[in-house]
Amino acid sequence: MGSTIPRTYQDNLTEAKTLLAVFGGMRPCDVRPMHVAQYLDVRGKKAPVRANREKSLLSHIFSMAMRWGVVDSNPCRGVARNTEKGRDRYLIDAEFMAVKHIAGDFIATVMDFAYLTALRKGDIFALRLEQITAEGIYIKQGKTGMKQIFEWIPTLREVIARPRALPRPIRGLYLFCTRRGQPYTDAGFKAMWNRVQVKWAESGGERFTFHDIRAKALTDAKRHGLDAQALAGHTSSATTDHYIKMKKFRKVTPLL
Repeated sequence: MGSTIPRTYQDNLTEAKTLLAVFGGMRPCDVRPMHVAQYLDVRGKKAPVRANREKSLLSHIFSMAMRWGVVDSNPCRGVARNTEKGRDRYLIDAEFMAVKHIAGDFIATVMDFAYLTALRKGDIFALRLEQITAEGIYIKQGKTGMKQIFEWIPTLREVIARPRALPRPIRGLYLFCTRRGQPYTDAGFKAMWNRVQVKWAESGGERFTFHDIRAKALTDAKRHGLDAQALAGHTSSATTDHYIKMKKFRKVTPLL
């Protein structure tokens, strides 16, 4: 599967190509806020969320250009982003268990680990065996840099034991590694996950993303009175609340 390239970097490369196709022929000093707004409007008709991400990258580029003295201002500032609709998919326990049943041992183990830790996919596949200690599992989140230690509980020990018991190359330094001892790439795991979701859909289930497992974990943590913010590794409670607010269910007693 090859070595892992951070997901954000991969996304930035794709975004940069799209931006170059539109702004590549312009001098930086000629780009005005109206051009950025027009880009968001046109691009937003098909991909409003992706347009927002591309605008963020463009803004960062202009911030650096200001620092280098190439331009005097950032034309992205003050330009409103496209409205984004929060994803409200909540994965119920029965769905989670059903997908694990058809997914096979490896995917089921990754799902369990993702649920227990609420870690992002990139952090899961970057986890090295040396990070698993007697104290717990040490993590430095790739996206935020947040440092965490997941303390041992029986269910976490059981899940960790599964991949460690599998035959692995002598040089396999990662908890979840390929036959060559390398971490799974985003594209490689995505292909495996997609096959599972196709089978799930064919059986009558509603497809969901791997990231929806993180949303389920944070939502369930908050509902059970646990510290969802600490579990998520977010620097502010507002980020956590925004992340899970669309995924909470209120229990209602029907009429007798």
